[in-house]
Amino acid sequence: MGNHWQGVLPNDLDFVEIVNALPDPLKGHCDADRRTIEFHPAAVGVFKSMAELVDGARRRTAPSHFTVRDLDYTHGQTASIPKVVAQYLSAVRLWQLFDRSADHRSDQGLSLYFIKTFESKVELRCEYSAADLCSLDGLDEFAKNYFESDHHRDQKRTIIRNALLETFKGQLFVRLSEALPKFKEFSERVRSAYALYTTDFSFEKLQSEVDKQNIEDMLRLNKTVSDIQNQLLAIPAAMLLIGSNVKPDNPVTNISTLVGVSIFAWIMWKLIGNQINSVAAINNEIDFRRKKIKEQPANISEKLLTHFVELSKRTAHQQAMLRRIYWAVALVWVITVFIVIDTQWPSLLIELKQFIFEVASFFYDWLRNTLTAIEGNIRAR
Repeated sequence: MGNHWQGVLPNDLDFVEIVNALPDPLKGHCDADRRTIEFHPAAVGVFKSMAELVDGARRRTAPSHFTVRDLDYTHGQTASIPKVVAQYLSAVRLWQLFDRSADHRSDQGLSLYFIKTFESKVELRCEYSAADLCSLDGLDEFAKNYFESDHHRDQKRTIIRNALLETFKGQLFVRLSEALPKFKEFSERVRSAYALYTTDFSFEKLQSEVDKQNIEDMLRLNKTVSDIQNQLLAIPAAMLLIGSNVKPDNPVTNISTLVGVSIFAWIMWKLIGNQINSVAAINNEIDFRRKKIKEQPANISEKLLTHFVELSKRTAHQQAMLRRIYWAVALVWVITVFIVIDTQWPSLLIELKQFIFEVASFFYDWLRNTLTAIEGNIRAR
């Protein structure tokens, strides 16, 4: 009866030999006089029905090998797995997954405790029968994503605890028989909570990083001009120097002024060129960060890209300002050259103007003749 079977050995078989051949866990009381042998099939994984299989410690851990006689099924040998057996294996796996995420477990492992606060907690008991088994659709994927993945492990554990508390709100303890039919509801709560967490996490983190880096870039852009602002004050000073020092028939002073302004202009061009390159490098970094933001989901990238508008305007402003300063220095140098030549060698300035006019006329004539020749060749074809 049940887990204890008894049979009578036929007389033509050696009783002692048969008894000795039986595995110790399988055999029970053996009576040689009556030739009866008692069997304990459950000890070697043989069960009459699923009701016998789903009992005791087997609710928490499935045997590696077992046979259910009613189903004519042997685990690991029979090709197709009956639906009820698959449901049993899923129930065992779900319990083991919960065991991974529990905050505390009883000494015997019969209960798992999920504790959020002293008032908010629930005890999950490993109590269910074969009649409680049901399909747990999507368990494999769910387990892989939320129980077995190392990514955001602590956050997922918190989400699982909260989802369990919400699913069985107001209950101090829950039997696994109650959790099995509510697996779909529970898993959807976990997915929704995790999706919300990752969205908030990604956006808040990216927004913080973008704002922090944008402030740093803005300060770096401002520094490109502030680093040379003292040198920039020398530009109007250079014009005053030219006006006061350049005098007729004073070649030494005039040439010294020209050389000094030329050195000043050369140094300023180098300084401004370095700052222009610095702005260009900062702009390349900004473009790279903007590109990385565009790779994010549209609902995130659209919000974050607006944070780059002011930074882009500032970059363009600094580039334009540095170029204007660059040409202002060049203009100071050109004016200095003309003032010195006009003051010290006025006839040379006239000859220089004539030379420039002749050169311009030469290139104008050359360009016109070239275009005429090209036009003639095209018509000839």
